[in-house]
Amino acid sequence: MKEQKEWNDIAGLNRLILKASWWMVIVIILLSGSGILLTYQYEGKSLLPMAVSYVLFPTLYTVMILALTQVLYSIFMRWGDYILLLGIFAILHVYIMNFPFAQGIHYLLVINVLISALYFQKEKVYFTGILSLLSIISLYFFYEPFSNEIARRDIYAFIGIFIGFVFISVGIIYRGHYLLKHLEESIRNQEDLMVRNIIMDRAAKMDGLTDLYNHKTFHEYLDRLIEQSDDNQLSFHLAIIDIDNFKKVNDQFGHWVGDVVLKRVGELLKQNVTPDDFVSRYGGEEFAVILTEKNKTESFQLVDHIRAAISQMVHPEMGDQPVTISVGMCPYEVGLGKENFFKAADDSLYQAKRNGKNQTVIAEIYDKEPV
Repeated sequence: MKEQKEWNDIAGLNRLILKASWWMVIVIILLSGSGILLTYQYEGKSLLPMAVSYVLFPTLYTVMILALTQVLYSIFMRWGDYILLLGIFAILHVYIMNFPFAQGIHYLLVINVLISALYFQKEKVYFTGILSLLSIISLYFFYEPFSNEIARRDIYAFIGIFIGFVFISVGIIYRGHYLLKHLEESIRNQEDLMVRNIIMDRAAKMDGLTDLYNHKTFHEYLDRLIEQSDDNQLSFHLAIIDIDNFKKVNDQFGHWVGDVVLKRVGELLKQNVTPDDFVSRYGGEEFAVILTEKNKTESFQLVDHIRAAISQMVHPEMGDQPVTISVGMCPYEVGLGKENFFKAADDSLYQAKRNGKNQTVIAEIYDKEPV
């Protein structure tokens, strides 16, 4: 995956260089034409021969080289980076050889080194640097128009400056890799810290045994829900669930069996509520479920279905015996308040216990007081 991403990045850079090269040709044509017009105006030289020598031919050579570069790049994409660098190298030589009299024209070769540095690979910088040095030396000794215009001391100065520029480019690449490595390490550290914070935040909100929300999170959620309900008259219900005779389970079969039962009951609760509902382990063998987006009948049917399902669930650790639950449920009314609301549901739970357990009792609210 990483190699594919690097390949895509380099391919994108190559396309950008190709596009920029065509724009460079257009700019050079405009500049060359402007230079000829100025020369014609102030020096009175013949316009047509100058246009042919200094605009037409260089432009034709440049367009041909660039078109050939694009064709070769599309055929040999594996070597596309070097094909592009060679193509630009050839284009620069068109102007060095056609304008040897232009002061400092040989410094155009610095462009090739700059472009090679964009790949962030020192091998390409060395490639273009060595190629450019060999080229400038060859031009000086074997291309008379160039050697006539450039003094030997200028060539020595150019070679020294050019070698220095190549090594500076390589140094920038090394520095870039160093910064990139530290940036990646910093991102990894931030990601690790984020994961740890998420884990710690989850641990603070969840019950470790049942993987349900814990007592603290339940009260925080209930507070927000009551506030929203009072402001917007939202309807919701609270069901408090208690496992019947749970102490006998622990005493007779051991606490580890009690933990297994708690996990199974918690899992069944999660599986049977809707995504809009909130399930928590309130404490010990008690669970609290907040039911939203349902009317009184729908909430009762859902809770009583859960009660019946738990009573039919067997536990091999208890010799396939079932456990039952008692449920107290209360609808929230605007202005009831958290204390009265919770007390009404809790009183209904104890009413279910007194009535024989394994049943669901709904609180009736009158004048904001539980009955």
